[in-house]
Amino acid sequence: MPGLRDHDPFIIEQFNGLWRRGDDESCPSDHFIVANNVQYFESGVETRPPIDKYQIGTTPLRNIVRIYNYVTQVGQSLLVLTYPGKLYHYLPSGTLYGPILDIPTMEDFGFVSIAGRAYITPHHTLTDATGQRYQLGLPGEFVYVYKGDGSPVRKAAGAGPINANKKSFIAFNDTKDGTITKGVHIIAVMGNDQSLLTGNYSVVEAPGNLKIQLTNIPIGPVGITGRLIYMTHAIDPKDYTGNPASYQYFLADTIPDNATTSKKIDGPDSGFTVQYPGAPPTTSDPGGLTVNNTTIDGFCDTGFHIVGVVYETDTGYLTAPGPETFGANTYIDVKKQIAVGNIPTSPDSFVKKRHLISTKAIPEYNGDQKGYQFFFIPKGVLEDNTSTTKNVSYYDSDLVSDASHLLDNYSAIPAGVNLNTYHGRMVLVGDPTYPEKEDGTPDTTKPDNRSVARLSAPGEPEAISKVDGLIIAPLDGSPLTNCQEFRDILYLFKKTRTYAYVDNSDEPSTWGEEIIDQGVGAPVHGIAAVLDSGGVNIDYLLITDWSGLMLFNGTYARPELSFKIEDLWQTLTRNFFNHIQIVNDSISKKIYITCPPPLTWFMLFADYANGLDSKSIRWSQWIFDGAISSVSLIESNKIIIGAFI
Repeated sequence: MPGLRDHDPFIIEQFNGLWRRGDDESCPSDHFIVANNVQYFESGVETRPPIDKYQIGTTPLRNIVRIYNYVTQVGQSLLVLTYPGKLYHYLPSGTLYGPILDIPTMEDFGFVSIAGRAYITPHHTLTDATGQRYQLGLPGEFVYVYKGDGSPVRKAAGAGPINANKKSFIAFNDTKDGTITKGVHIIAVMGNDQSLLTGNYSVVEAPGNLKIQLTNIPIGPVGITGRLIYMTHAIDPKDYTGNPASYQYFLADTIPDNATTSKKIDGPDSGFTVQYPGAPPTTSDPGGLTVNNTTIDGFCDTGFHIVGVVYETDTGYLTAPGPETFGANTYIDVKKQIAVGNIPTSPDSFVKKRHLISTKAIPEYNGDQKGYQFFFIPKGVLEDNTSTTKNVSYYDSDLVSDASHLLDNYSAIPAGVNLNTYHGRMVLVGDPTYPEKEDGTPDTTKPDNRSVARLSAPGEPEAISKVDGLIIAPLDGSPLTNCQEFRDILYLFKKTRTYAYVDNSDEPSTWGEEIIDQGVGAPVHGIAAVLDSGGVNIDYLLITDWSGLMLFNGTYARPELSFKIEDLWQTLTRNFFNHIQIVNDSISKKIYITCPPPLTWFMLFADYANGLDSKSIRWSQWIFDGAISSVSLIESNKIIIGAFI
């Protein structure tokens, strides 16, 4: 065969992996149209490693839906969701906790680890009228927090203080002209049987030309048909003792019923002549949160102050302030302490501390308790959940730590599809709820919150404001699916959209928006986790878009990293892209991608040791006997595969 004698052999220096683009004739000579169960090394190819059972024990978890690497403060572990809706925590030592959460309708979940705690959001898949599937948080469900110690998860955040709707009796100067004599007046309310008195005395320093407004006037028990308002004559502030029992009281007004809770009183001292014999009696029930002047040496600034209470949980979350009605009073003596009483205790065992908060002196109080700025009172901490009284001393200049942002916080954060972090804030997307009406009920006449990203306060992952802790992405009917911080920018994704937002040091609702791409987006698990951390690998993100595996470095690089296997990629069912999960082993320079139904029997494997670009990346298919459902990395670069068996 003389023709073969003159033939020069064609040497393939390097095998460059799978080629599935165009017809077979288009396959380059250094690629194969079939590359199953192989991995690559320098100038060579070899069989992929065998699979070993990772879970220790005789009853391994089955029907795996999703696996996440969960980094606790003592090491790495796994969160494993099994069908139907059971979530477990597995430690490499073989310890299995759980189910730590059991929600049968939880088809999948989003997760982020913050300070060793796992924040978990259950979600499910819906189908619209055109047959398109999409994901939202489970209706009626919430974001949960897990401490990593095997204890059951609980709802993140927590309810603020309540006091059985008992209201604090408050008196303050009205804005209307009046004739109340200038000076300090102490006011008490009694039943018409002269046996009932609110548990606290309210104090007003009258300027001499205004009326006094009373709010939350106590209502008596059955049998009381009217009430009596008693008040001292004017006291010179410099002579005020702080002891209400040391003064004489005069009838200032009457209420001929047992229902009215608001009233204005007016008149000079000369008009109040009917004296109560001795000091008015007190009751054992103080009503709401009380704030009173004392005779104990201390310090304060004079003026009308509002005081509230904030709970602190075992995860450091600070609740919205309470109770339903804050306590308030006028401070008179700058050399005395202030006594706060009837402080609510929480029924929740995870509440470990309580904090007192206060406004600075309010010159003209208008009755709107939440319309003022609140601050934490220095040394106003109750290190327990049992005591109900606390004496404090503080000047207004000491009030520097703001608590106002807590007023509008969620007590339970609605579930979404994905969680992440940005500038110390927790970010949630995929909220299925509706905007609230003024009465707090959902307004179903408006679009739901699927295009809303919710962000917590910096350093407080469970403190999410209903009012300004949000970003509204463009409304197009499609929900937000993913979120990721990259190069100091927060990126929000829909299935085929990418938006960017930059922290301007103000509330998230004020952040500007930039449209990055209106044709490329990310599914719910479609941003590559890097090793055992989030999705950022110094200079790029890896994103599984409908059009291919994209490299994102602020813009989407073309051609796609999946250029060589475009035909194979296009066979992946777009309607099931929520099943795709991708991880990036940046140490070994390997990428693992699970495939959506009906192709769950194989995974896509890519080696980018020769370069992360469409030409240098090397692809292969890893084929399995079962349905591969999830993939994760643990111990830096050990691959963990979950199967639905």
